This record gives sequence, structure tokens and C-alpha cells, in this order.
Amino acid sequence: MAIELELKLAVPDAALAAVAAWLDANGQARGETTLLNVYLDTPARDLARARAALRLRKKGQQWLQTLKTAGTSSGGLAARHEWETEIGGEAIDLDRFPDEARAVLAPLQGLAPVFRTDFTRRIWIVEQDGERIEAALDTGSITAPGNGSAERIQELELEWLPRDGADDATGVAALRALGERLGQAAALTPSDLSKAARGYRLSDPSSPSA
Repeated sequence: MAIELELKLAVPDAALAAVAAWLDANGQARGETTLLNVYLDTPARDLARARAALRLRKKGQQWLQTLKTAGTSSGGLAARHEWETEIGGEAIDLDRFPDEARAVLAPLQGLAPVFRTDFTRRIWIVEQDGERIEAALDTGSITAPGNGSAERIQELELEWLPRDGADDATGVAALRALGERLGQAAALTPSDLSKAARGYRLSDPSSPSA
């Protein structure tokens, strides 16, 4: 199990070019990829009620399954548990998850797609105070096939890449410092809503995660 520590920032249209230019100048570009994602839940929205999210992702020719469970989020800075494994195709494979994730998912009945998040991701690696941070600029859309609703995705995710011996406080400090530097280059605002939370809200405003 990994602990994901990231800072999420909403990027308005007017700031998009400035953010990309700043990252080109101050980071190491790691390319661009298209990510196609399907989020699943039960008809009773058991995962949403537990503040968890189950995702199938297609990245190139690779399929991944990811379970994220309840964490904390404040001022755009989030910490949560995450399990991710590679799978053979577009279907959840419980046997590929570790025991902790299987314990969450095994009792659930009727898992089915609820919404999609499809976007292009550009990645840079930026150094801040001796720490490495992955900067991912995402642009795309969230769609809820059940009601035909859609929302834009336009956000920057800064994820700390922990090194041996570093604690979470070090990562938090580095993320906040990098966020402040970026804020001087473009008008960005912290966002506490994950893509999953936005998707649940779009599919059903009364959802527990909305």
C-alpha cells in the first residue's frame, strides 16, 4: 500500500499557457499521454459512502485497476491510501489486488460503471528544496453517461515522490513551496475535490461523495 501525497490546483483558461511555460522552464518534461478512466460502484454507492473510489484506467495499451480509500484533503493538499495493479483488460480482477484492497471490495455486489474521466496528461519532474515532485497538467472531461452531464477537467496535480528517509512533513513542505512558486507565475486556486468526487456529484448530486 502506498500513501499518495499531492497538491491539486485548478487552472483557469487564462493561466493554462503560463503554467505550461513555467514547467517547461523549471522542470524536466516527461511527455504526454491520454488516460481513459472508468469509475465503478454498487447501485447503493457503497464505495462513495466509504469515501473510496475504484477505477479502471487505459494508458496506451496497458490496463490498470486502482482503489483509493478515505484520506484527508485541505487547501488542495490530499493524503490517501492507494493500491494500483496492472490487469489484462477492461474488467476488475480482485485476485490482482493485495489483501487489504480485496477486503474492501470482495463483499460488494453489482459493481458497475458510474462515470468516466478522460483526459490528456502532460508530466514534468520538478525539484523543490531537494525533493522531487511530479507535476501533471490534466485537460479533458468528466462525463456521466446515465444523465448525459459533462464537466471540464483543467487542473494541475503536484505529487511528492518520496525518497528514502524523508517523512511526510518534508513532502508537505515541498509541495506547498512549489505551489507558492507556481502561484507567482499564474493565478491558480487550490482544489479539494478529486476527479472521483466531481464524477459522483455529476452523476448524482445527492451522492454521498457529492
